[in-house]
Amino acid sequence: MRTVLAVIAFAFAAGAGAAQPVAPLPPPTPLPPGEAVSNTLLVVGSEPAGLPGGKDVSQPLQPVGPAPAEPKPVAPVELPQIKSVPPEHPRGPLGPGWDDFQLLYWWPTRQPLPPLAYGSRGGRPDQLNALLLGGHAIDSQPSAGGRFTLGWSVNTAETTGLEVTYLFLGTRTFHQNVRSFDGGPAAAFGLPYTNAATGASEILTLARPGFADSALTAYTSVRVQGWEVNSVSNVLDERCVKLNALIGWRYFQVHEGARLEQIRFRNTGPGGVVRTADQFDAHNRFNGGQLGLQADVRRGVVFCEMTAKVAFGQTYEVVKNEGATLFQPFGIGGPVTQAYGGSGLYVQPSNAGRTANGVFAVVPEGTFKFGFRLGDAGRLYVGYSFIYLSDAVRPGDQIDRTLNPSQVPLVSGTAPVLGADRPARLFNRSDFWAQGLIIGLETRY
Repeated sequence: MRTVLAVIAFAFAAGAGAAQPVAPLPPPTPLPPGEAVSNTLLVVGSEPAGLPGGKDVSQPLQPVGPAPAEPKPVAPVELPQIKSVPPEHPRGPLGPGWDDFQLLYWWPTRQPLPPLAYGSRGGRPDQLNALLLGGHAIDSQPSAGGRFTLGWSVNTAETTGLEVTYLFLGTRTFHQNVRSFDGGPAAAFGLPYTNAATGASEILTLARPGFADSALTAYTSVRVQGWEVNSVSNVLDERCVKLNALIGWRYFQVHEGARLEQIRFRNTGPGGVVRTADQFDAHNRFNGGQLGLQADVRRGVVFCEMTAKVAFGQTYEVVKNEGATLFQPFGIGGPVTQAYGGSGLYVQPSNAGRTANGVFAVVPEGTFKFGFRLGDAGRLYVGYSFIYLSDAVRPGDQIDRTLNPSQVPLVSGTAPVLGADRPARLFNRSDFWAQGLIIGLETRY
């Protein structure tokens, strides 16, 4: 019973203590104007702060471990400036520019020559029945030359361009001779001709044993050059095939010459030397418009290119004949020279001079190339090329072998008499072509 009463009394005392009001805290003292508020903690009452368990804090808590390092200043990082780069312009089918260098090794068509000398080893004039010179073209060798092309595009897409080409073959001269001395093939020979007075075929004797020795040499020469300007337009550009169309202008020039030189040593009488020369020149100059196609097929580094062109225009043809005879008889005081210009053997005043004419002509050309590509910009190749002139004058065709012996200084010993009508000026027309190998290097840039 006592225990129960004690518990009730303790509970009543605790409740009475909890019901007592708590004294309010004094208001904070206002700070003077302009003074900053610190982060100092407010301490309630005058009791010092304590740790759990009732122990007083003798000093502020210190961080445990090494002191943190002060941060180092970081240098500002400069970012690279990014410049705007325009997109690369794609190369068109023609490219910005191109050039082509070709080494030519061509065979021009050989010049025809009429029969110029008949002879016999027996030395009898009535047995001069073996053809020794002429009657066919003189054996010739190929001519070396070059062809150079320079081109450039004229639009941004590089599908249309302009190109210029120059072509040349170096002058080549070929000769063939017959002589009656120094181991020559004939002891006697002469020039065949038709007598203008009688119409009979005769031989003008140049060499005969015991009478005269002679040497006769025939020369032929050829020179070719030309240029062309073409507009190039691409019409097809696939992965392995490209096709271009050409339109432009072509100039083509062919100069040929035939020369007949004779020297005669007289063994009887006062003796002496007689020299004669006949020169026949033929000039052909073509001008005309041109069309063409160029196809290029490639696979890997191997390519094949074919070009076909044809030009239509006019050929201006010129034939020039010149002759000369020089007498050097032996005299008491030495050789006495007598010269007769405009008169040789086949050239006399009746046919000496210049004749010209203009005719329509066609010039086709074909080229085939096969080679290898050197990267994206170069190509090395070999090939074949052919060019043809449909109308041309050739010097060997202009020789008129109808003569009046009395007009030939070699026979008469004097200058020819003016007024003769033979030999006549001829203007025979033919054609001309040249073909051969090419070696070239092409670059596009």
